[in-house]
Amino acid sequence: MNPEFERNLWLEASPGRIAWAGVALAVIYAITALASARGLGVMAGALSAVGAAVFVACGLIWGARAAGGSVLDEIADRTWDFQRLSALEPWAMTWGKLFGAASLAWLCGLSGLVVMAAGMLWLGARDAITTPLFMAALAVLVQAVCMGAALIGVRKARAEGRAAQSRGVAGGLVIGAVLLFVVATSDGFRHGAPVRDITQLFTAKAPVAWWSLTFPAGSFRLAAAAAFAGWALAGAWRLMRLELQMRSAPVVWPVFLVFLAVFVGGLAYPAAGLAAALLSGALINVVCAYAAAFAEPADRVRLRLFGAAIGHDLDRAVRLAPAAIAPVVLAIVLAVAALGVAPMERGEAGQAWQVAALIAFLVRDLGVIAFHRFGPRPQRGDFGAVLTLALLYLAGSILGSMFGHGGAALFAPVTGPAGLGLASGAVQAVIAWRFAVKRFKAPETSAVSQ
Repeated sequence: MNPEFERNLWLEASPGRIAWAGVALAVIYAITALASARGLGVMAGALSAVGAAVFVACGLIWGARAAGGSVLDEIADRTWDFQRLSALEPWAMTWGKLFGAASLAWLCGLSGLVVMAAGMLWLGARDAITTPLFMAALAVLVQAVCMGAALIGVRKARAEGRAAQSRGVAGGLVIGAVLLFVVATSDGFRHGAPVRDITQLFTAKAPVAWWSLTFPAGSFRLAAAAAFAGWALAGAWRLMRLELQMRSAPVVWPVFLVFLAVFVGGLAYPAAGLAAALLSGALINVVCAYAAAFAEPADRVRLRLFGAAIGHDLDRAVRLAPAAIAPVVLAIVLAVAALGVAPMERGEAGQAWQVAALIAFLVRDLGVIAFHRFGPRPQRGDFGAVLTLALLYLAGSILGSMFGHGGAALFAPVTGPAGLGLASGAVQAVIAWRFAVKRFKAPETSAVSQ
């Protein structure tokens, strides 16, 4: 057995803790059954609802906290550096911590899934099988994401000369998710069409059209959750490899970006066509570029090695490239492809100009983020970048209220005069990156004194 899994299993799911958890769950289910003893149908519905609630509380909330804490608790106990020197392979370390630390949460959550599935089967629900499997896949997805976020927090804290804390990582994950949702649902993203297409999957009951295929809603939700859970596990494994100082080919992140573009584009294709599908893929990659820019640690040495390798050692340059480059390049490629597919006489020109402006403002925003991340106090770089970007977009909102879309397009990628947003964003991008490169090239002692 995996020694890391066995160690976490004995710590989290000891016989005493399992017994107490079993008694508590038995009491909950017994009370529910007695309170709803007005017929087998009523009892089955009540037990199904309580089982779902138990799984959400244990499998999603408790399990996510345990998965993220599996690394952060080691940091707090000062044992993580010793574990990094162990002989365990990255995958063994990943799944041993992920499922071992959340073992008791899984045992409790699975009891809820069984009760929920039994109640749905008794009631003859159509999704009695797919819904429990979907929730299990969703729990794996959430737990793997939380573990990956913890590993990202550890890397960023090490680069910034501080210790990673569970409160800071959890807060950063929540705030980051909220900010990305706000960005993805803004006017510059065509009112968040790609995000709406994804979030509607949770409530869809009619068959889901994806590209030229049609799937039952429950089956499509299950397949999508399982696919994203697999990618989340791959991401956690990849981050664990980085923690264990192992070299990896730069494959997983670009392939995931392509998968995400295909997935989101397939949701937009049936109603709007190929051009809209390509633009949706470009927009979701823009969101990934923002996420990558904030998630990656500000490592001057790595970036200098990347700059030195460009033009001399392409293989090394690709391995050292910042994570935000891949989504930016893919977004540009997809946007250009959309321009070639969409005929201008069909009214796509305005949308194409807006996407081009969006990419220009993305490059500007990445320059703003880099400027703050490599400042004298890198631990405050994220806050400074968010504040600066908020002020820039606030200026666009104010100018929009005063002068209409033409004024807003000067600082934000909104619908406006053709080419105005692109030109303004490009100029601001040049200015932002000029200051960012100047700060990056400055010696660290000079940067601290600024």
